[in-house]
Amino acid sequence: MAGHNDPNYVTENPFEGRGRASQRNDAIDAGIGFVVPFGVFTIMFIIAMVIEVASR
Repeated sequence: MAGHNDPNYVTENPFEGRGRASQRNDAIDAGIGFVVPFGVFTIMFIIAMVIEVASR
């Protein structure tokens, strides 16, 4: 790194690591981020309705 006088010399970012940035589509991750919590709260609602109906 030191000793290179060329301003266009590209060095590897030591903080980036070996994994590099993900090249996946962000829409897939956003969809999963919406569907999973929605499913969890739906299941909680269904369980609460079953308990309410069973307690009558």
